[in-house]
Amino acid sequence: MKMTLLVRSLLVLMLLTAVGCGDWSRRESRSGLLIEPADAARLGYVVNWSTPLNVPKRAELTSVTLLGDILFTVESPGNLVSAISVRDGDVLWRSVIGEPTEQVYPPVSDEERVYFNNDTTLFTLGIFHGDLIATANLASVVETGPVLNGRYAIFGGVDGKVFAHDLDAGYAKWSYQMTSGIVVPPAESQQNIVVADSKGIYAIIQANDGDLLFRGKTFGPITAPLASSNSGIYIPSHDQALYAVNRITGRDDWVYRTSTKLTLPPAMLGRSVFLPVPHQGLVALDVANGKERWTTEVQAQAVHTDNGKVLLHYAGGLRWVDERTGRVIEDVQTMPIQSVVPLPNNSLLVVSPGGRVHRLNPKR
Repeated sequence: MKMTLLVRSLLVLMLLTAVGCGDWSRRESRSGLLIEPADAARLGYVVNWSTPLNVPKRAELTSVTLLGDILFTVESPGNLVSAISVRDGDVLWRSVIGEPTEQVYPPVSDEERVYFNNDTTLFTLGIFHGDLIATANLASVVETGPVLNGRYAIFGGVDGKVFAHDLDAGYAKWSYQMTSGIVVPPAESQQNIVVADSKGIYAIIQANDGDLLFRGKTFGPITAPLASSNSGIYIPSHDQALYAVNRITGRDDWVYRTSTKLTLPPAMLGRSVFLPVPHQGLVALDVANGKERWTTEVQAQAVHTDNGKVLLHYAGGLRWVDERTGRVIEDVQTMPIQSVVPLPNNSLLVVSPGGRVHRLNPKR
């Protein structure tokens, strides 16, 4: 139960993308949009479409996931899934998945199917119509979604078992045992998988057969999702450090130390790693050596980069800053935004806690 509450809290923090609430009782939207058209224009955007999901007051969005041209949201309680076309904002389908009392985690997809799971079961649905195609029992109880590699959905279990669920056969083809329970989803690094457990141990595993390539450790639990890119693997730990792990050798390229537990996910954008430090702010680190480029006291998360600028989302607004210096280029207030999702061609999706979804396109 404690693990479930921990992961649930983590998902809420990820989706808020900023720590803090702000005083929304004094703020009103003149246009009815999450961001006023004039403010969107200041950031270089126009509102393309707006779609309301009308999430009930006692419900919340527990995940917002972009897969191809479709945005998937999950409401809790009730596990109502909505599939929204990012091209025109049309709601393609809505469906309740599994039992209302069991949490449904962020999905993965291939070209024709989307895969959701709760703690014990994988649900296969048609991606365009939401028709239930199959269900399968998972090899271990889990508290996160998987990472997709080929025809394997790879999970980390609360018992520490990492396993590859074969989407065609419907059962696990290989497994690898970690030292403790896993509460963050695996990450993909080329054809390998990176997993981390609640004792601070991490491992790089071959995706095709589960063979161990490298293993390392931090000195505290790992409860925030990892970031993986061509430059490396970035692991935040409760031991107050961010580890940049070489994806070829498995060794630390550098370690950045803070004065508090790291419980929020880093983001790799451009040539910087952006690390949210709880109760302190956001730190921009040089990806090559881990040195600080700049810091801000605003509790924010970096969500998008464009032509040397980085877009920050914080409680109450959006802000463009210079990637190298952190200098504020433009800053606007918004209505409550729960999640900001980048699209190709520099477009954005912004999602409110009440389920209103806007697409912002760059001004021409």
